[in-house]
Amino acid sequence: MPTAEFNVPFEGGCTCSAVRYICTAAPVWSSNCHCHACQAGSGAPYVSAISVPANAITVTGERVEFQRMSESGHSVTTALCARCGTRIHAQSQGNKVLLNLFASTLDEPEAFTPISNVYVSEKAHWVTLDPDIPAFEKMPG
Repeated sequence: MPTAEFNVPFEGGCTCSAVRYICTAAPVWSSNCHCHACQAGSGAPYVSAISVPANAITVTGERVEFQRMSESGHSVTTALCARCGTRIHAQSQGNKVLLNLFASTLDEPEAFTPISNVYVSEKAHWVTLDPDIPAFEKMPG
């Protein structure tokens, strides 16, 4: 199942525009993540993200990072704007080839279309899933 039609290159950034990125490759995956870590980090019932080749993105601006351990035992690093705190991207040490951009940071967020829902085992009980989008209890292998 393809991701949405992205015009490449595409750009995005934080709320205050101190951090900007440009990506020169189309996303390879898009998802709504319902895990508790994404819920807590965003204050929302799930986070929408796209995965892009890590070598295809250039990020400018000061960021701060925090790390947490994933269920698989890999460290996940999330980068936020040092000024406004917007979450920009995350990357698992278990897959350094991809970088996950938070869809809300896209200059054209309407380009985002999820092709999956992950960690639905942790989803908020009031969230209704689209039956046409594949759902996974955890992260698919």
